[in-house]
Amino acid sequence: MELMDIYDKDGNPTGVVKDKGAPLADGEYIMAVGMWIVDKSGRILLTKRSMEKRFAPGKWENTSGHVRAGESCLHAILRELKEETGIAVTERQVTLLGSACSGHYLGRNYGVRLDVPLDEVEFQEGETCGAKWVLFEEFVEMAKEGALSPSLMPHLQGYKRAFLKFIGRPGSTALDF
Repeated sequence: MELMDIYDKDGNPTGVVKDKGAPLADGEYIMAVGMWIVDKSGRILLTKRSMEKRFAPGKWENTSGHVRAGESCLHAILRELKEETGIAVTERQVTLLGSACSGHYLGRNYGVRLDVPLDEVEFQEGETCGAKWVLFEEFVEMAKEGALSPSLMPHLQGYKRAFLKFIGRPGSTALDF
C-alpha cells in the first residue's frame, strides 16, 4: 500500500490521506513530480516505461512519480530519480520549472543539467527498462508519433515556456500541437 496526501485544486493539503489506487472525488488531487535531465549538448534523457506497467507500457518519458504522504515534492523527485535510474542529485542541482494540472494530478516539474553515460543508468524492475538521449527535434517527433507516455504532453503544456528555456529553445513553437 502506498499512501498519498490529497490536495485541493490550489495545491494545498486537505489533511486527507488515501491509498494510491483509491478513487478520487471531485476536487481531490494527488501530487505528481517530474524531472527533466538535460546534458551539456542540450539532449534530453528519456526513460522507457517497463512493459509491466498498467499505464503506457513501453512508452518513453522523463523520470516522474507520485509524492507519498508526508513527503515534499523535491524529496519525492530526488527519490524517484534515484529509484528509476540510479542517478543521485542534490537539491542544489535542481531547478523548479513549473507546475501543471491534468485530470486529478497536480504536478511540480524540475530540471537538472547532468551528463550521464547511458551505461550508468540503472533500471528499476517493473518501472523502467531503457534510456536514451534525444535531441529536441527527436523529442518533438516522438511526441507526434505517439511514442511518449500519453500523460506527458498535456502535462508539459502547463510549464512549456520554462521547459523550452531550460533546454535552450526559448520561443520555440515546435510543441504547439
